[in-house]
Amino acid sequence: MTFRRLLFGLIALLIASCRFAQTGAGRDDGIIEVVFLHLNDVYEISPLSDGSGGLARVAALRQSLKAKNPNTYTILAGDFISPSVIATLRHEGKRIRGRHMVEVFNTLGIDAVAFGNHEFDYDYDDLQARLNESRFTWLGTNLRWVQGDSIVGPFFQQRSEGEQKPCPDYQIVEFTDADGTRLRVGLWGVTVTINSKPYVHYLDPLDAAQRTYEALRGQCDVQVGLTHLDIEDDLKLAARLPDVPLLMGGHDHDNMLHRVGRTTVAKADANARTVYVHRLRYDKRRGQVQVRSELRSIDAQLPEEPNTAAVVAKWERIKEEALQSAGFEAAAQVTVLKTPLDCREAFIRHQQAPVGQIILNAMLAAAREKPDCALLNSGSIRIDDVLSGPVREIDVVRLLPFGGGISEVEMRGTLLQRTLDASLRNKGKGGYLQLAYISRDEATHQWLVRGSPLDPTRTYRVVMPDFLLTGAETNMDFLKAGDNPDILRVHKPIANDKGDVRHDIRHVLIRYWRQQ
Repeated sequence: MTFRRLLFGLIALLIASCRFAQTGAGRDDGIIEVVFLHLNDVYEISPLSDGSGGLARVAALRQSLKAKNPNTYTILAGDFISPSVIATLRHEGKRIRGRHMVEVFNTLGIDAVAFGNHEFDYDYDDLQARLNESRFTWLGTNLRWVQGDSIVGPFFQQRSEGEQKPCPDYQIVEFTDADGTRLRVGLWGVTVTINSKPYVHYLDPLDAAQRTYEALRGQCDVQVGLTHLDIEDDLKLAARLPDVPLLMGGHDHDNMLHRVGRTTVAKADANARTVYVHRLRYDKRRGQVQVRSELRSIDAQLPEEPNTAAVVAKWERIKEEALQSAGFEAAAQVTVLKTPLDCREAFIRHQQAPVGQIILNAMLAAAREKPDCALLNSGSIRIDDVLSGPVREIDVVRLLPFGGGISEVEMRGTLLQRTLDASLRNKGKGGYLQLAYISRDEATHQWLVRGSPLDPTRTYRVVMPDFLLTGAETNMDFLKAGDNPDILRVHKPIANDKGDVRHDIRHVLIRYWRQQ
């Protein structure tokens, strides 16, 4: 009898234990891991000439990470709408202007993005169309939409007629693991303030991030930031917000990993040559967070996810057709390089580069007013690659995707000197200038034009891209033409003359290379 009671007791205890386990009660260990797949500064949808990159491969990596941990969140820290070859072309009667990137990222499965400065390269209507097409969240912590002279509020996505979804200052994402541990993660995204357009107002990114951090305290367990800033500002932000364990950044194009106190600051390489996989492990009972960051190469060792690959292939076909319509024969050979040309931004934005000199020589050869010198902003060179061997017309378009004309400007020496001084401050940025017939005497810190000291009282004839005359380049708003008293005359290409290659710097370079 005693044995039977004991047996029934054990069975009852076993049944109760099973029921207890089935409800999940008592199984929550308070520890959860979230994976962030982090990209930044992506302008190419297909693999690059060296075989690296390719968004269909990134999609395959994402699927692999999610299969191992469903709590995988994919983010892009700014810059993808522009620039690219495809974005400059026409399709269905309109400039593409980032439509291809949105469709590829929708298919890939991006969850959230921060605005980059190149998201504002185009007109407001283009940006709004891309926002409306996106199925992911845009974080605009320090951005406000401007209409006329009024700051209206955040940018928004038009979901249906009459329904607008604001691009929030932050979002709170809740994750749950297999044993029931829940984690609320606050995300926000801040943007560098260098691309001034009349439809956008910038708040100070560091101040905006701090205000958002304070507003989110108590609403979530942990916060992480998306940043499209210079690394110097990332490090300052990390110092101001020591309890934010992870800042996932962009804008600098080269992979880097810094530690500021307990904060990890990371950036991957542009064009998805690499991505970062961040594993954030949170212990809710102890309130402790750990971040492990792994830089992953995107190359041929990764398969291509079929759905994303199909969308990429579609846009590559559109690119070939549009290039032909724009007067480019994509496969036509232009020249054969005897020496490789380093066009990587880490190189051309820090020093005078051979590729810059070639483009400048092409501009001088096309000029008609006997210029004294030539200027080229390094940011117009976007291929971020090394060119070698045969160069085709598609490579020239990749090299200079913005296109645009060149003009010959008669300017006062004071303005030329101010421009050259600004170029030095822009070292490492797109506003760093490649120079022809201009040098600097480092002993006297004096600029020389064709070997003679720059004369502030003299008028100089300078050939340059039209973009510089918009005043939109970093630290060069003073160059804006129009009522500028230091710009005496601008010689532009001949209107409606399709044979005047000065209408497009890419045709300038193609003709120059073929004539060598």
